[in-house]
Amino acid sequence: MARSEGQKLKLFALKEILENETDDSHGITMARILELLSMRGIKAERKSIYDDLRTLRESDILDLVGPQGQNRTYSVGERVFQLSELKMMIDALQSSKFLSEKTTRDLIKKLESFCSKYEAKELHRQVVLANRVKNISSSSVLFRTIDAIHRAITANAQVSFQYFDYDLKKQKHYMKKGERYVVSPWAMIYTDDNYYLLAYTEGKFKHFRVDRMDKAEAMITEIAEVEVASLAREGAEEFAKKDMSAYTKYTFSMFGGETVPVTMVFQNRMMGAVMDRFGRDVVAMKEDERHFRVTVSVAVSNQFYGWVFGLGKAVRIIGPECVKEGMKKALADIAARYED
Repeated sequence: MARSEGQKLKLFALKEILENETDDSHGITMARILELLSMRGIKAERKSIYDDLRTLRESDILDLVGPQGQNRTYSVGERVFQLSELKMMIDALQSSKFLSEKTTRDLIKKLESFCSKYEAKELHRQVVLANRVKNISSSSVLFRTIDAIHRAITANAQVSFQYFDYDLKKQKHYMKKGERYVVSPWAMIYTDDNYYLLAYTEGKFKHFRVDRMDKAEAMITEIAEVEVASLAREGAEEFAKKDMSAYTKYTFSMFGGETVPVTMVFQNRMMGAVMDRFGRDVVAMKEDERHFRVTVSVAVSNQFYGWVFGLGKAVRIIGPECVKEGMKKALADIAARYED
């Protein structure tokens, strides 16, 4: 191995050793650095390592701490992600039903590369996937679908796919007898623990479960290594009118109905639940000493009625009349199912 090549490899190896072997609670001595480099077939002298450590520090490649303590140890301080941030990302991966168990474990393994081997053990102890509901579809198919959607959006193109559900034998049952859907994709929405595509088709916006899409293809043509739409998207003016931040806030289900202003009266103790659902900017008016009133735009659906029912006596719909009647009918339908 040429000396210059060996020096370049030494710097990369030194960086990897520091990132893997050290953290806020674990430092590494110069003797141990030399030992680990030797195990990789890289011979080095202390002076050259001191120079490399200075290079890593001064170039801001690593937030290098040290030498410190009686044993004069070195460690990596600030990293791309803090341990608490990695834990939050792992929680999100574990709770994401659209990812298979294998893909979840693979992604968690990649996240472990952003911390030391000691912190990785702590992250691994946090991983609990047994008996959690996970997507039964292949995550590789899901990722290809997501990629096709993003390519179509970037190229302002439509996307085509087959759409399916599952039958009683847990086998795929394709809608429209397997005929391909062709829609204009505008946004990806993560809600209800699933990914949905918001797409314009047949003169209106519809939602499609991304993990229920199969063989997705972006309707694009490559011209001079640039992807351009072979079938351009529709619905641009309608999408521009949508407030996407409010859209998901007031939609209780991706299969919700017409959006209407709904007025509800809550017990004062329910302010936290109202903020969780509608955001901190929701306008609350005092109704009386024990209640407050809010009026919010809601995509009225069975899921909305279910949310109201779940709050029990703490909430009451007072308008409009059609929504009140819808709530009464939903409750009556449920009660009828339990009549002898």
